[in-house]
Amino acid sequence: MKKLLSMMLALVMVFSLTACGSTNKSKDSSEGEKTIYVIVKVLGNQYWSVVQAGAEKAGKDLGCKVVIVGTAAESDIEGQVRYIQDAISAKADAIVVAPLDRTALKNPISEQFKSGTPIVLIDSSVEGEDYSTALMTDNVEAGRMAAKEMIARLKAKGVAEDKEGTIAIQAGSTGSMAINDRLKGFNEYWGENAPASWKVLNDDIKINDGDISKAVAFCQDFLTTYTNLIGVFGPNNGSTVGFVTGLTEAKRTDLTMIGFDFSNEIEQMIRGGEYDVASMVQRQYMMGYDGVKTALELANGGKVENKIVDTGVLVVDNKNVDSEDVQGIINPGK
Repeated sequence: MKKLLSMMLALVMVFSLTACGSTNKSKDSSEGEKTIYVIVKVLGNQYWSVVQAGAEKAGKDLGCKVVIVGTAAESDIEGQVRYIQDAISAKADAIVVAPLDRTALKNPISEQFKSGTPIVLIDSSVEGEDYSTALMTDNVEAGRMAAKEMIARLKAKGVAEDKEGTIAIQAGSTGSMAINDRLKGFNEYWGENAPASWKVLNDDIKINDGDISKAVAFCQDFLTTYTNLIGVFGPNNGSTVGFVTGLTEAKRTDLTMIGFDFSNEIEQMIRGGEYDVASMVQRQYMMGYDGVKTALELANGGKVENKIVDTGVLVVDNKNVDSEDVQGIINPGK
């Protein structure tokens, strides 16, 4: 019996040490080097690849280890929550994250922030204020700028202001605070300034979940359903690519398009000169770079002055695409 009790006690001790080891986390980075986790929305996506490049450059410049992870689709909210948990398990010194959903990511981010881990949001925010700081475009203002550009272009090409016309919108998700704020700003400005006969199809906004093939199909649906369409608005990169592809395939050069970000597809459309198009281009490279820089400062005991930092946005079309300002954003470091 004594022998059996001794074996059981030994097993309990081994289990306790193992359990302790799983929570008593050890850094895999070199001594003194901080580890910053960067959790993007969609790893490999063209927009997020630029964010990643900025984050990696910051890691090299500032001498910290940068671990970059991301989901395969904007709809994978559970996957992003797991990445946050993984970062904590790996004892990240700070986390930079672009929340996929303002509501679903609120509690996971809040828990880690309250536990003492610096949390820097980029591109999008979450409900509440349980995070260190947020570096992102003023998305309401960016939406207003998009509406202003759309109205100016429609008037400049002589679209009748007393004739009914419609504007189609599709978006990547319903939970993204960035997208929702852009739509809010767009509709605010539109309601204040557009002719009464020009209507935004807010009752038929289509959600493509970041799926480009779905976004292209939605564009085709709009083109066949609404014979009085005068313009389309894509408030995020995937929606913009879907509209670009759909309009190009249908050769609908009569429509005005306002998009977001600077994919290869929107660049070709802008440079081609056949379409009436402009895109709202964010400074996502600096979001990645400054996100890591800020996270490192916080990990070293620093403080931030502002809860929200506006990283800015530019309207890009075929007249300014090669300007120094625009090239500095779309081709940073070149």
